[in-house]
Amino acid sequence: METTFGVWMQDAAERLNDNHIWMAGHFSGRVLQEYKSIASFPNGRSIDMRKFYQGCGHIIYNGSVYYHNAGTSKVVKDNLKTRRLQTLAIEDALYHNRTYLFHNSKTYFKFAVDENGLWLIYASAISGTVMVAKLNHKRFSVSSVVSTPYPVPNAGNAFVACGVLYLTDTKDTKVTHAFDLMKEKPLNVSLDLRSANGIMAMLSYYPENQLLYMWDNSYVKICQAYFTLDQKSLVKCCGRK
Repeated sequence: METTFGVWMQDAAERLNDNHIWMAGHFSGRVLQEYKSIASFPNGRSIDMRKFYQGCGHIIYNGSVYYHNAGTSKVVKDNLKTRRLQTLAIEDALYHNRTYLFHNSKTYFKFAVDENGLWLIYASAISGTVMVAKLNHKRFSVSSVVSTPYPVPNAGNAFVACGVLYLTDTKDTKVTHAFDLMKEKPLNVSLDLRSANGIMAMLSYYPENQLLYMWDNSYVKICQAYFTLDQKSLVKCCGRK
């Protein structure tokens, strides 16, 4: 890739299985690039998102792109087919003055998708800890909020898989902490993820094929996720070519 920061996305909805790829090529801007497949890269079309995004926490889900509206406490749902734009204000969240959720990627809000649907990870302006909201994607509303005890300064990045929040260390080299969002309790985990070189701007889990996508050191990389037989916890992550 040409930039240190960016987001590489496919539609994370399990029921959708096409080859389309979307890319946002920095931690701020208002243009989304769409490609029909990896074979068409880098010849795609530009989509005006109409609002400026901030960070590398966007995601595509059920035909809509979700992102943080820069400089505000609002997140946005933009239906890429109808171009209907919806906004949702998140109360008591950090969203400006460089008080990032994930400092490495300049991200205040991180969307995540797992086998249970759509989530939003953000930093509490009250406790300074990581918060996770379960979102109703159809209504674009908050269904519930889980407060974790994990301090924001200790988090490098995060994703949700099988109902568990996984957090990396500040250099994004290991998955060092897990929190069961259903039972609201911490889990023990320590998994190698990447080398300490450069910046990892994006980390997203795709439940359809249990892959982790990373924008790592200006490369897009794929990492296979392996779980216990009961799918309750992640046991290994390893690279795939």
